[in-house]
Amino acid sequence: MKETISRRKIILQEAAHLFREKSYPGATLRELARRAGIQGGSIYHHFASKQEILFELMDHTMSDMIERLSDQLADIDSPLEKLRTTVHFHIEYHVTGPDQTYITDEELRNLEPENYLKVVAKRDCYQQIIEEVLRAGKAEQDWQLDEPKLYTRALIKMCAGVSTWFKPEGALSIKQIADSYAALLCNGLLPR
Repeated sequence: MKETISRRKIILQEAAHLFREKSYPGATLRELARRAGIQGGSIYHHFASKQEILFELMDHTMSDMIERLSDQLADIDSPLEKLRTTVHFHIEYHVTGPDQTYITDEELRNLEPENYLKVVAKRDCYQQIIEEVLRAGKAEQDWQLDEPKLYTRALIKMCAGVSTWFKPEGALSIKQIADSYAALLCNGLLPR
């Protein structure tokens, strides 16, 4: 049983990389099997279809993001600290798992309708967590926030975008970038 679990994980990791590199429609199960170090037909021992692999990647990523962000925010009272924590989390998560987050962000259109609805429900739950942080800032600290949903989407896209250009050997660390982004957001939200 242990080998099956680890082989599934390898297949999922390779699938995320392959789907990012070639897109979901452009990737074949034959190439995925080769990259995962198994025979072509063996992939069906672990997954029923390419669609199941895509869904599992996206479902797991969204579930993990919801759980981890919720855990990090649980003991924080200040909306400002929650916002900083959210920005740090979102940037770091996207930079350290760029294949999985890219697939989750960019391949929604390739999910079958039932799977699409499940992943979108989790995405909406994640966005709701961030939106609540912003609403709390408006209520408790008079943040300048007229469109919480719009600000939430902007925050998510802005932070996720770091993974497209971040280089570990670059001038700024993930923490420094996250601090700068948090300051930009916070300064824009503070009462004038």
